[in-house]
Amino acid sequence: MQNNQSFLEILEDYVESDKVTLPPFDRTALMIQQEIQKPDVKISKIESLIITDLAMSSQILKIANSAFFKGLSKVITIREAIVRLGLDEIIRIIIILTQKDLYGTKDTFIKNYRSKLWQHALVCAQTSQWVAKEAGFEEITQEIFFASLMHDIGKLFLITVIENIKKSNAVPFIPSKSIINEIIKDHHAEQGYKLMKKWNLPDKYCQAAKDHHDKEFDLKNVSLIILRLVNKTCNKVGISTDKQKSSVDSITAEANFFGFSEIKLAQLELQIEDALKRVNAHYKIKPVSR
Repeated sequence: MQNNQSFLEILEDYVESDKVTLPPFDRTALMIQQEIQKPDVKISKIESLIITDLAMSSQILKIANSAFFKGLSKVITIREAIVRLGLDEIIRIIIILTQKDLYGTKDTFIKNYRSKLWQHALVCAQTSQWVAKEAGFEEITQEIFFASLMHDIGKLFLITVIENIKKSNAVPFIPSKSIINEIIKDHHAEQGYKLMKKWNLPDKYCQAAKDHHDKEFDLKNVSLIILRLVNKTCNKVGISTDKQKSSVDSITAEANFFGFSEIKLAQLELQIEDALKRVNAHYKIKPVSR
């Protein structure tokens, strides 16, 4: 790493070098550790915990779709990954990930950012399944869950890289919080796409990461349209990583695609609020300030 590199060039280096291991959400990691230590480990319980964590899910899908399995069909769900890798390997991966200290950061800004990001991702994933059912696309509920869960993986990657850079003293100074927020907002979609392509994850997840903020979108990609509708609505009601509630981001095109009325959109907002309550209650966490 050269001293004359820009901050963004350093971030790019981290993408190419594969130096960063994404940290699982701390409470998910703790619950998985507790489950693994039981004499009668229930893989169904571990699976249910894995699929609520974007870092854990992405790492396992990455390994299940690695070059070692080249020539085989791509793994799309965690259940498929468990079948391909086997229980012993899944548990080994989980132990490695949950033993890392990265998720135990003492940096308040990074910790709060990750918490908001995790809440946003899981609320989007749960609510997107509701939209899929309401819109008559129940057959894609698993696909839309993972696409929504991992659509902001670029944000998790960038905030983790920034934490690593801060620890390594690789730059003369760290940009302010407002600049960091701006960098993540402007670059997370492209960086998330590059990261997932590098990991050989299914194209539908890569495209969701890349295109969920684009003005134009593929009318044939129903999963992406559902994600865009839910993501924009989450941002509108303040369930996001932004410090302030997002300005109203028109959802007309997405709502019209599904024929959603104003009443249905109001129901969508209620579903989002209910999903947030379930997430906070399940993990026994205090609501993150919006």
